[in-house]
Amino acid sequence: MTKSVIMTLAAAIVAFAAAQPAPAADRLYACGDDQIREYRIDGGAATETWRWRATDANDLPEAYRLKFLRHLDDCKPVDGGRSILATASTGGAVLIDRETGHVSFHAKMPMAHSADLLPGGWVAIALSIHAEGDRLEIYGRDRSEAPLLSLPLPSGHGAVWDAARARLFVLSHDLIQAYKVEGTEVTPTLTETARWTLPGRHDGHDLSSRPGGGYFVTTDDGVWTFDPDAGSFLPFSALNPKLQVKAVSALGDRLAWVQAEESWWANGFTVAGTDGSEQKRIPIEGMHLYEVRWIR
Repeated sequence: MTKSVIMTLAAAIVAFAAAQPAPAADRLYACGDDQIREYRIDGGAATETWRWRATDANDLPEAYRLKFLRHLDDCKPVDGGRSILATASTGGAVLIDRETGHVSFHAKMPMAHSADLLPGGWVAIALSIHAEGDRLEIYGRDRSEAPLLSLPLPSGHGAVWDAARARLFVLSHDLIQAYKVEGTEVTPTLTETARWTLPGRHDGHDLSSRPGGGYFVTTDDGVWTFDPDAGSFLPFSALNPKLQVKAVSALGDRLAWVQAEESWWANGFTVAGTDGSEQKRIPIEGMHLYEVRWIR
């Protein structure tokens, strides 16, 4: 084999490797304004590997591109990392295919703040404070703009499907509630099976799963770990007390969070070990950052 052939093969291998997605454990989504960005994290450095902007989504109605998705506040990996479920406080929610950027579901609602996919082809969306908000809405993922069920949820800020417990956990101003999800395709039913009062000054803001089956929950005055089986909340020392923590995300031995620096948004995020050690600050340019989520 000649030297030139070897060099050509080597270049092809490098190019192929660069084109492949990074391992999921090395990637996270960051969202703010009308953008979702994917970053590969290597130590204390972040490299942007993908970007989606609502204004460029030609398969969305104009009102979504220019108005309803102006301030994204959740960007949750779903479908095994193949899709992103995003919400915006400016009035909308969308389900995006990661590979193509295609939007397969969209819905208009005020102050959408968090969402997750449920078994049965449903989408759960938590709505925050608004005359037509403060509720939990259920949609069919194949039925845009058509809510199937609505329940009260004062200052709704979190919606997480717990597959191991077969429960939907939702976060409001004062509570975490667990719901059993049943029903038919167009007639979902939710039955509350448990509720827990938030610690500290309440004002629940973010709910996310953590390794081992528990949760992180952020409130007005800090970050807590939550164990649904024991019904207990414990202060997470690395971030409690700490004000205005907008999001916490854990995966394996890594943690990431966003703490507001300019009113409701930040100029970057922090990655660390799961105990909050070895913190590395990662700045973000050109976006009012609100949330980060590791890609599972």
